[in-house]
Amino acid sequence: MKLPIHYKPDLTNERLNIIAGILLEEYNKTLDDLNSDYDGPYTWGCTAFGRQRKRIIDLVISQKYTWLELSNSANDLVFKIGSVPCRFSTDNPNNPKKNATLIPNRYQQSMIDETANDEPCRFCFILDKGYNDDQEPRVVFLGFDAADVIKCEWKSDIVTTLHSVAPVVTPNAVEIGKPAVTPKRPSTDGDVDQAGEK
Repeated sequence: MKLPIHYKPDLTNERLNIIAGILLEEYNKTLDDLNSDYDGPYTWGCTAFGRQRKRIIDLVISQKYTWLELSNSANDLVFKIGSVPCRFSTDNPNNPKKNATLIPNRYQQSMIDETANDEPCRFCFILDKGYNDDQEPRVVFLGFDAADVIKCEWKSDIVTTLHSVAPVVTPNAVEIGKPAVTPKRPSTDGDVDQAGEK
């Protein structure tokens, strides 16, 4: 499988890593933050998506990267890496089922119309949570042609992260009395103490 940069020079490893890092970081932070007995896949998924979406929007607005633009800031977010419109989703890259992965967005349509049939024209970052429970989360970036065949693929490095498994409990404050201060050694003068006072 070829890398996306083979078809689109704007899709450099560095740029893909920046977006993948945002998706992974916000996903992992969400798992750390939402660890009550009342949290589960739904609250994790909704919160992670909202945070990932907002962080990408804020990064575009900050103009930190001249290659990053926004095409659509709604919930069906589309952002551009250079000239390439991209989406993101949490899905199984080996068997995708989510609309963001499978259905072209109207902001991706111009690239689909302008690209040759055998080349990728629709791109999506997929947060792979490890559907077999045997791997850490990672991001897979796929490029589909007009017939929805995967033509290129890029995978982020898998970063092992630690997550708390129980709510963080702050210990209660403990009252500490004033420390007893005594001279280190007794005065030899008898009438002058350590501070030199009578």
